[in-house]
Amino acid sequence: MRAVVFDRDGVLTHFDVSLLRAFFEPLVPLPLAEIAARWQGWCERGACPRTLAEESGFWAGFWDGLASELGLPPATRDRLHAFDYTASIRAFPESRAALARARARGLRVGVLSNFPLASLDASLHAAGLADLIDVACSASVIGAPKPAAPAYLAIAHALDAEPAECFFFDDEPACVEGARVLGLRAFWVDRSREKHSLGERIVRDLDALSEILDESL
Repeated sequence: MRAVVFDRDGVLTHFDVSLLRAFFEPLVPLPLAEIAARWQGWCERGACPRTLAEESGFWAGFWDGLASELGLPPATRDRLHAFDYTASIRAFPESRAALARARARGLRVGVLSNFPLASLDASLHAAGLADLIDVACSASVIGAPKPAAPAYLAIAHALDAEPAECFFFDDEPACVEGARVLGLRAFWVDRSREKHSLGERIVRDLDALSEILDESL
């Protein structure tokens, strides 16, 4: 095994919902879940940004549309334009130790995310994890989302590894299955569980990585 690949959301990081609510509730007369749903719809209707320059315009278009629809004042629109989602990203408690553990065992470390923005590297910096990650691939940038085969092939190639030489961790069963089809040794991260089930390749969190590496390397 030469590399280990992690999904970002739900595996390495999560969003600080309380921080997001504190920012949006005084500004937008919609529940946070509704704002998120509208943003997802905006992503699905338009082309996802492949560069940071495109991403800036992508966000501006969304906020301008929402502000116009809701009749928000210019000052509120300006505050929405200044919103930086990466400030709300938090690493899970065990994430940094897991990345360091993989590095210490001589494995290259990658992140493969379906989050539809180009700022994956910036988000990993904000979470305090970037220095332990060799390669990060966003589906919008590489042009292929999980569970499509090209997504896994892209990250494996970037890590200078064959798919069969990669561990893979994701919180979406379909993405895990897509990885397994290509030969990656894939594990489902299910944080609702009370304990790991390594025989089924299901882990509660990334603390399981030590045992997985001990058995495999």
